[in-house]
Amino acid sequence: MKVFNITRIKKILCVILVTSNLSAIELSNTKTEDSVNDNLEFSFKYRGRIDSYNGINKKAYGNDQSLIGDPDDNIYLQQIVSGFKYIPYPDYEFKIHMYDSRGYNSSLKPNDFIINQGTPDEYMMSYYDDHLELFEAYAKKRGVLIKELTFTLGRQQLGYGDKRIFGPGNWGNTIGWLWDAAHLSYKNDNDFFDIWYGQVRVKETDDFSILKKHRFQGVGLYSHFEYKYTNIEPFFAWRNNLHHIVKDEENIYYYGLRSFKKTPGLIYDATFAKEHGKKGSIDIRAYGYVLKAGYMFDNNYKTKISFGRVYASGDKDSNDNTSQTFSTPFGATDGEHYGRLDAMAWSNMKDLQASISLYPLKDFSTEFIYHHFNLANANDSWTYYKYKNIGLNSYTHIGDEYDFVLKYKVDKSLDILAIGSYLKAGDFIIKNNIANNNASKMFFQFTYKFNTNMSK
Repeated sequence: MKVFNITRIKKILCVILVTSNLSAIELSNTKTEDSVNDNLEFSFKYRGRIDSYNGINKKAYGNDQSLIGDPDDNIYLQQIVSGFKYIPYPDYEFKIHMYDSRGYNSSLKPNDFIINQGTPDEYMMSYYDDHLELFEAYAKKRGVLIKELTFTLGRQQLGYGDKRIFGPGNWGNTIGWLWDAAHLSYKNDNDFFDIWYGQVRVKETDDFSILKKHRFQGVGLYSHFEYKYTNIEPFFAWRNNLHHIVKDEENIYYYGLRSFKKTPGLIYDATFAKEHGKKGSIDIRAYGYVLKAGYMFDNNYKTKISFGRVYASGDKDSNDNTSQTFSTPFGATDGEHYGRLDAMAWSNMKDLQASISLYPLKDFSTEFIYHHFNLANANDSWTYYKYKNIGLNSYTHIGDEYDFVLKYKVDKSLDILAIGSYLKAGDFIIKNNIANNNASKMFFQFTYKFNTNMSK
């Protein structure tokens, strides 16, 4: 099995750190008083959200009261992020931010989100509660060896492009991916090339994640290049699960490309991702893609119309030695990409979608989105809930989802978001006796934030 030599990586990082420190010493001896930045900034963000469920929750679909949790929960979610950023010189930055997430009135408890329960590989990925957790804590040095190169070491968010491949997953109350990583970034104007090695945390409600065994280790590469008529973003990832005493070890590679254009006129957004590797003795051979196109009008309303197809392969035979079920490496799994009901993932799915958005007022936007959801392969499961066809059934239609989104920026400190989502259940749900009901969610969210320079 091919693995990364961690000792070698540590040696490389030591060389980079020593070089940075030598550069810092030289700079400290040559900088003038005018070049000292001495900027200390404090920031605070409070996000409050009401999630109202009807016929669905994060663990099960349907109105059956015997399922895990209540299908008609009304939950208040609170997320606080606060901390300091210090820039003593223009080329140096130090940041430490904490966050605290809590869910009130949820019928689902943190123990309902335990992974590999009852095995030596058990860990928690709490969805609503994460108390007093490290959000960001890093040291950053710009101009390492050359002025275009930046090195960052520590706890950090890593989100790129449309967040499908690498994304923090900020919609969830406990934030999807936070990395403890060593990160190099080369930037020239708007073009960049980033590469890093790190590990992503587990989400234990009352334990400090920096002291816990992490969930995955991985290597990421993401780049962005701008041309006259298009933008191109090649990417690569390696993912290895760290809890595999009993469960199969994953050693999976991803590579692909995103290309897009979002300026007025004809617009498009296309991504192709290939996944291969091993999960225990099983070969992974999977892929996913996104094809979206439309038109953005150059008017006061910024009207945009878009049509698309999102696909992720599914496994045709669970009894052979190959899996074709695609899964995103470290991308966002909820929020705007796969329906606001948050019942789908980019895995064994087909989504035909259409949307229209506009700004009736300068700081007020509306969007309507339609999704036609199907399984990519009837022999595989509905990934989010793990439901499968029963008997000889081969239904694929999960349902049709209708989402309506309102956003209003009150001022520079306060944002308001309201979302309504409705799923009309398809044959896969009804005829497999999963449930006989449609489902809906309502979200109302406000975000208040401010920052202040404490050096003044």
